[in-house]
Amino acid sequence: MSFLTEKSSRQPNYFVILIAAIAALGGFLFGFDSSIIADTKDQITAQFSLTDFQWSWIVSVSLLGSVIGIPISGLMADRISRKSMLILVAVGFIMGAILCAQATQLQPLIIGRFVIGICIGIASYISPLFIAEMAPASIRGGMILMNGLAITFGQAFSFLLGYFLHDISASSWRLLLWLGTLPAFCLLIGILFVPHSPRWIMAKQDFDKVYRVLKKIRRTEAEIQTEILEMKLNLMQPSSANRLTLFKKPFLFVLMVGLGLGIFQQFSGINSIMYYGPVVFETAGFYPIKTALLATFWMGLINFIFTAITLFFVDKLGRRFLLLSGTLLASISLVLVACYYQLQWFNQKWLMLCFMSTYIMGYCISVGSLFWVIISEIYPLKIRGLAMSIATVAQWGANFVVSISFLGIFHHFGEIKTFWLFSFICLCAFIFIYYFVPETTGVSLEKIEENLLAGKKLRELGQSFDNVIGEVESVTV
Repeated sequence: MSFLTEKSSRQPNYFVILIAAIAALGGFLFGFDSSIIADTKDQITAQFSLTDFQWSWIVSVSLLGSVIGIPISGLMADRISRKSMLILVAVGFIMGAILCAQATQLQPLIIGRFVIGICIGIASYISPLFIAEMAPASIRGGMILMNGLAITFGQAFSFLLGYFLHDISASSWRLLLWLGTLPAFCLLIGILFVPHSPRWIMAKQDFDKVYRVLKKIRRTEAEIQTEILEMKLNLMQPSSANRLTLFKKPFLFVLMVGLGLGIFQQFSGINSIMYYGPVVFETAGFYPIKTALLATFWMGLINFIFTAITLFFVDKLGRRFLLLSGTLLASISLVLVACYYQLQWFNQKWLMLCFMSTYIMGYCISVGSLFWVIISEIYPLKIRGLAMSIATVAQWGANFVVSISFLGIFHHFGEIKTFWLFSFICLCAFIFIYYFVPETTGVSLEKIEENLLAGKKLRELGQSFDNVIGEVESVTV
C-alpha cells in the first residue's frame, strides 16, 4: 500500500504539466530570440550598410536590455504575481519582434532588440520561478527543466530555420524575425487560462484561493493539506526574509551561490559557441560557411538532446552529481579542444565535433540546465523573485562580458589559450559546486527555507523528501 502511495505521489496532475509547458514558452522565446539574430547577420549588414561595431551593438543591446530590465521586474514579480509578469513578457516579445521585422532604419531595429532583450531577461527567470512554485517537490527539478528544454529547443530551432530559410530571398531575415511572434501569441493566450502560483497567493494570505488552486494541480487531498500546512508554517515564521535583509546573513550566502552559478554558467564559454560558432568552426577548418553553420546547429541539437536527458534524471541522480560530473567533463573536453588546435588536426574535423559535443554535454547537464533549477529552489519565498532576478542579472551581465569580449580574446590570445582559459573556469566551477551548492532533490521549498533560517551550512540546506513528509505528519498528529 505504501508503495502505491509513493508511486502516486510522483505522478503529477496532468494540468500542472500543461501549466509548465505554457510557462516554458517563455523559455522557448528566450532561446529563439537570443539566437535567431545570428542567422541574419550578412543580410542585415548588407541592407543597412552596417559596420562591425554597429552589428555588435545590435547583438549586444538585447543583453543590455536584459541586464536593465531584470532588477526592476524582480520587485514587480513579488508584487503583481509571476503570471502577470509572463503576460507582460508575451506582449513585449510581440512588440519587439514587430519593430525588428518592419525596421527600415537602424534605430527601430536597435529599439526592437532592446525590448526583446528586456523580455528575454525577465522570461529567463520568471518562467522557471513560476514552474517551481507550481510543481510538486518530488518532480520539481524535471518540471523546471521543461523550461531549459524549451530554451535549447528554441536555440536549435532558430539555427535550423536560418539554415533552410536564409537563401530564399535577400530579405528573408524579416520572415525569420516575424516568426518570433507566433510562440509569443501562444504564450499570451495560454497564460490567461492558468492560475496564479499558490505560494504567491499564500503570501497574500488568501487561504481559500490557495486551496482552490492546489485542488486543480495536486492529485490527492493529503498532498494538498500537507502543502498548505508547510506554506502556513513558513508564512508564520517571524524571522522570514524580506528585501531589507537580502544582503545580510544567512541570505547573503545563499544569494552568492546563485550569483556564482550564474557567472560560471556564462564564463564557461557556452555563448562563444552559440553567438560565434561559425567563426570558431571556420578557424577549425570547417568550410564553406554553410558547413560552419551546420556544425553550430549540431551544437544546438546536442544541447537540446542532453537538456531532455537531464530532465529525466535530475530528480533521480540529484543536482550535485550532475553538476559535478558535468563541469568536470566540460573542463576535460575543452582541454582536448585546445589540443586539437595545438596539434593542428584540421584534416580530422570529426575530432573537433566530438570534443565540442562532449563539452556541450557536460555543460548542459550541469550549470547550463541546473543553474535555473537551483536558483528556483534555494531562496526564501518573500524574496524569491528579487533574489532570482539578482542572480539572473549577474548571469546576463556575465553573458554580456563574454559576448562583447570573446572575439577580441580569441583573435588576440589565439584559440589554444582561449580554450585553456574556459577549461580552467569549468574546473573552478567544479570546486565551487563541491563546497557550496546544496542537494535539493525532493525537498520542499519550505523545508529549504527552514534550514536556511535555522543557520545550516549551504551544503546542508537539502534533506530527503521522506524526512520532510515525516516531520510534517508528526506536526499534524
